[in-house]
Amino acid sequence: MDGAPSDLRTLRYVAEITRKLAKMLSRTRYQMLVYLLEMTAVEAESLAGEQDPKRTRPVKPSQASR
Repeated sequence: MDGAPSDLRTLRYVAEITRKLAKMLSRTRYQMLVYLLEMTAVEAESLAGEQDPKRTRPVKPSQASR
């Protein structure tokens, strides 16, 4: 169980970075990539929440929409 906190931080970091990238790309024509990044962020947060239900964060609404 030593790696569990690290895994949770990694999942949350993935979610944060993919959301930032999606927001940057939302102003371009790559809308399918933006959608894929948002879904990746949602999945990463969901996995982190399943692994540590005590520390779940509220899911923010998508900010990458046009």
